Amino acid sequence: MLDFIISTILFILVVTIPGYAITLAFFTKKGEIDLIERLTFSLLFSIIFPPILILIENQLLGIPLDFISVASTEIFLIIISLLVYFARIKKINAPEIFYKYIPAVNEKDAQELIPKIS
Repeated sequence: MLDFIISTILFILVVTIPGYAITLAFFTKKGEIDLIERLTFSLLFSIIFPPILILIENQLLGIPLDFISVASTEIFLIIISLLVYFARIKKINAPEIFYKYIPAVNEKDAQELIPKIS
């Protein structure tokens, strides 16, 4: 029973966290999308983006498909998405060319990292 609970929690984390980080990078402003849309996009992005990256790694770079490569790709995707989010709200410094292509958002107008459910 404990194995089922742990695997269910891991599955939920793998299916939501990468996509949620990507939605923060894409939809940084408050009110751009509501919580239901954000959760829907996070599930969709978690199903779409990691397999594409893993396929590219495998086919172009020859990285074998195993637990370490897949987990590191998931973690890499989360870190890159959060870096873009923090750069957009100017919590970290980014080169000016970054803001030429990806607009900055005022921190007070930005979506919270962890939304408050009311």
